Amino acid sequence: MASYRKLKNNKWEVTIDLGRDPLTGKRKRAYKSGFKTKKEAVAYANSFSVDVANGLNVIDSKVLLKDFINTWYNDYKSNTLSMNTKASYSSRINKFIIPYLGHIPISKITTANVQQFYNDLIKQGSKPNSAKKIIEVLRGCFKYAKKLNLVTFLPTDIETVPQEAEKVAVWDDNQLKYFLSEIKDTWLYVPIMIISLTGLRVGELCGLRWDNVDFENGIIHVCEQVTNDKMNKTLIHTDKLKTKTSYRDISIPNSLIHVLKEHKLSQPCNNHKGFVVLDRQNKMCNPRNVSMNFTNAVQKYKLSADDIHSSKKKYSTNYMQLPQISIHDLRHTHATILLLKGENIKVISERLGHNSVKITLDTYSHVLPSMQ
Repeated sequence: MASYRKLKNNKWEVTIDLGRDPLTGKRKRAYKSGFKTKKEAVAYANSFSVDVANGLNVIDSKVLLKDFINTWYNDYKSNTLSMNTKASYSSRINKFIIPYLGHIPISKITTANVQQFYNDLIKQGSKPNSAKKIIEVLRGCFKYAKKLNLVTFLPTDIETVPQEAEKVAVWDDNQLKYFLSEIKDTWLYVPIMIISLTGLRVGELCGLRWDNVDFENGIIHVCEQVTNDKMNKTLIHTDKLKTKTSYRDISIPNSLIHVLKEHKLSQPCNNHKGFVVLDRQNKMCNPRNVSMNFTNAVQKYKLSADDIHSSKKKYSTNYMQLPQISIHDLRHTHATILLLKGENIKVISERLGHNSVKITLDTYSHVLPSMQ
């Protein structure tokens, strides 16, 4: 029920009765003034009543997006995220979403607002994948707002720039075997051997401890990682992994079991935390350092065989030019080699710790045609 009165400034005010608060028993009322005519005030009250009938929390829906998204992130979403994903979410919220949309009440944000936001991100140089991730954060916020009846629809259903699936960089079996033979007597050999035969992420490699290596059954239990905390700029050993499916058991071949057994015997006695891979100072390994060491090692094989022969540099007689790949690409190499050998896609997906087989299929779709 609504009542109207004309104010001294000749503007109209409407008072809307929202009934009694079920917790306090007190009457709840909404007020709005500034209407030039009573007709405008009546139209507002009717629209307001429709929102109430649709279940919209009309009082709290006036909250600005910047206030709601911070509450959503700090009190709810951050508890579900890994350490570095928190940093990514915080950056997307504070650098992009709040400056552009933060001043608007959450219930007033339209699909057109979000579409324009996305379009401007693209115009300003954001890659489609980066812009998509920003919109995904906003979508998560609005899904939560809808649960609380602060909005009646999700304004994040927009048109986006089509994304071409990036073709992953990989080595073939011969290239991998050649590189392993070249680094066999170096510190890098064991970590690269492990990643290339298990598909571990580099953080999972650095967090792997001997307690989680089952030699008898040939299994590695993935349940810990070492990560660079981007917010606090520290190196952390943690049992919190990227996703639920990151916790997994991976079977390992006899060749890797043999290497690991020999490697364990060669480690210092003061390896109290029992890390499988230590840095050169026999301390917890930094994933960035492993990655950088790998990149630098691969760069030595960027020249063609002809360029090597015409230069004065000393290389083995069976020198092989190698494509420059990252250490993460060794995961892709592991998966691709298994695919080409006929391994089941579901098994590969589980080894990699993917959330779904679809992610694995999308990532390695370029390999499948060559298998037909």
